[in-house]
Amino acid sequence: MSALARAAFAAGAGGAGWVLAGYPAALGLLPRRPWATGSERPPVTILIPAFREHEALRRKLVALELLDYPSDRLQVIVAVDEDEELAALVARVRPGALVSFGRVRAGKAAALTRALADATGEIVLLTDANNVLEPGSVAAAVRHFADPRIWAVAGRRGEQDSPYDRYEDLIRRLESRSGSVAAMSGEFMAVRRERLPAFPAHVVNDDLWLLGELVRAGGRVVYEPEAGSVEEPVGTRAEMARRSRIGAGRAMLLGELRGMPKGFVLRVLSHKHGRLALPFLLVLALLASLAGSRSGRGLRVAAAAQLAGYGLGVASGLGARLPGPLARIGRAAWQFTLGNAAIGVGVVRAARGRQDVRWEAVR
Repeated sequence: MSALARAAFAAGAGGAGWVLAGYPAALGLLPRRPWATGSERPPVTILIPAFREHEALRRKLVALELLDYPSDRLQVIVAVDEDEELAALVARVRPGALVSFGRVRAGKAAALTRALADATGEIVLLTDANNVLEPGSVAAAVRHFADPRIWAVAGRRGEQDSPYDRYEDLIRRLESRSGSVAAMSGEFMAVRRERLPAFPAHVVNDDLWLLGELVRAGGRVVYEPEAGSVEEPVGTRAEMARRSRIGAGRAMLLGELRGMPKGFVLRVLSHKHGRLALPFLLVLALLASLAGSRSGRGLRVAAAAQLAGYGLGVASGLGARLPGPLARIGRAAWQFTLGNAAIGVGVVRAARGRQDVRWEAVR
């Protein structure tokens, strides 16, 4: 039993260790692949899909006035399904914006494809309704399109003071340094219009699907940390719903790895799809260390460390006031625990075919 427990723990801990630390470390050893930047200001279409996000969309549209980019080179399109009040709000808040309205709710991917037919910019910025673009974000992104090898630019995630987002920032910087990023976020995706494909209606994670299409076709996608936005934090229930949906959508895209460059497949498997296995690897490591804790000091220590980490996270999530550095550790542990629990739920949902392509506002 002890040998089996040690083997199971090694498999779980080793797999989790590669996803969390081994992959970023390996990226740091790869050679640099520099690219050119410029100062041109091409026409940009800002495309915002929205569904029942009235207050968030109002803030988003108002903040567009603060963008440090020539207003005569900006086109704004808001894709709205079913919600006539939301369409009317767009007309009031930003009269010059174009509303792409669908009377039947078909999901985000279908709304994006419909709205793209009206996009006139050389660059299309796909951005969610619930994050406010920072003033210099558009200019920071478009400078990379001076290099024809760059087909898209991924922006920084919008949450503030999040350990997970700082970790993601590091990985995306390392990926860009040596090739293409293996992840984009719906908060900010700038893409050459001529390279934008139509989105299949069945796609849940439009960002990961789009990234795969671009790289498969020969383009390079890089990360620009100054192309950022601000997003208000959400509650536990909303975060659980959002991350589980992301996990389910990612699992549904496993078949899209076919035809991609082998090196990029390894990036996606390590960065994004590895996160699908992570909850199960963590559970395996915990159960194996508990099962073997009586037969060896190493597994007892491992079990105690895991239980302490998860305990701190749960205590922080329940609102406990932890002293000193434990407060920061507890917040990080809670985000880690919550995120992995949500991803696990999403993977199971995808396996059962229970994930709807239509999105729900989580705020």
